Amino acid sequence: MDGWIVTVAVFKEDGDDDEEFRHITYVVAAADPAEAVKLTVKDSGAKAAMLNCPIEEEQLRRLGVKPGELLVIHDGEFDPIISRHRRH
Repeated sequence: MDGWIVTVAVFKEDGDDDEEFRHITYVVAAADPAEAVKLTVKDSGAKAAMLNCPIEEEQLRRLGVKPGELLVIHDGEFDPIISRHRRH
């Protein structure tokens, strides 16, 4: 079974700013992208999710994720994504 890497933005309830949020990135073991989004939204409480890219069965096995399961691989509360301008 293949899966998906999915990211959500969850708004902080205790934040002073209405726009304070954190990103959470999941690995989801679901072949159907709509199902991957549904599982992620349900788990995180977010209102929407973004599919980043597919993930192969071998990678899921190495992570120990079984069909229908998901795993948090990044949580912005602990490791914030910092926005920077880059020049190439």
